[in-house]
Amino acid sequence: MNLYNRLLWGFFLLSIALAALVGITIFWGDETMQRLHHSMLVLSDTLGVVCVVMGVWSLLNRQTVNTATFMATVVLGISLFIVLLLPEVSAFTPIVPSLGILILMLLAVFALLRRDRHAIWIVLAAMAMGLATKANAFGNYIHPTDFDHYASALALWFFGKATEQ
Repeated sequence: MNLYNRLLWGFFLLSIALAALVGITIFWGDETMQRLHHSMLVLSDTLGVVCVVMGVWSLLNRQTVNTATFMATVVLGISLFIVLLLPEVSAFTPIVPSLGILILMLLAVFALLRRDRHAIWIVLAAMAMGLATKANAFGNYIHPTDFDHYASALALWFFGKATEQ
């Protein structure tokens, strides 16, 4: 993987890590970080998802990302982030990760048809990400935040297995 491919994966991981880090401060009792935590979740749902979709596309197609593609991906992710922070459009926030998961699944299915060995891990990661977005549905059995963290960690492990050489 070249530098830009690694940066895409890095932005994806960093956006999730920032949301988790700010979430820890809320768990410790600092309720003043609630708005920042919401913003970090939106960042991981926009910039993180756009970066992982582009990273998966380049991984499955064995492409290297050039400067223009990298910049377009980051600008699209940041633009989505800024737009979805507006109160008028905040209702569309859950749509972006769901659409990203759908695109990941489609990319992986087409890669499975080509017998790509990375694709099965991408399918599993997309399924784990999909479960993480539905954490509230499991509220009777486990706290939704805990379930979201476990499913996200599992998805990150699956993505890591997919990127192994």
